[in-house]
Amino acid sequence: MPLLRVSKALIFAVVAGALIGCESTGTLAGGGARSDYLVARSALENGNYPLAIRRYESLITQMGPGESTRLQLEYAHTLLRANRYDDAIQAASPLATRNPDSIQASALAVRGTARHEAARLMIERGQHTEARALLEAARSDLASFLQDNAALDTAGSMRARSELIAADLRGLG
Repeated sequence: MPLLRVSKALIFAVVAGALIGCESTGTLAGGGARSDYLVARSALENGNYPLAIRRYESLITQMGPGESTRLQLEYAHTLLRANRYDDAIQAASPLATRNPDSIQASALAVRGTARHEAARLMIERGQHTEARALLEAARSDLASFLQDNAALDTAGSMRARSELIAADLRGLG
């Protein structure tokens, strides 16, 4: 049994080493869109947002409009995680206005979160009028998300963020 654990650990170490080794170039052996996607997704999950952003941008360009909605959503999420709120808002907006589906629901959550975080930065800088507009837009995004997709909010994070937005609005007077 201990031998089995060592071999699993060894396999994990080899795979992790391969992924770490590919991060500097942004490709895996074999290349192509599939390997670019694996690198982008791994980079997102591991917090290497600059690499993830570059790979998603490349993939979206390769795929062309209309073919890459899932990639565009992951790209918007990566921008959000990288604290590039204005870019995340811009990337999520076309997806948030589509016909109702899971992509639209997720895009509303990403855009609403990005708008809220951008508004908080504006509040810190004393830009209250601009912050209020973003908070109102964020509240609208999350209300739409929760109205049609409450079942997707199993952890309650979007409901909690909606409450934070309401508190931020009250704080602005």
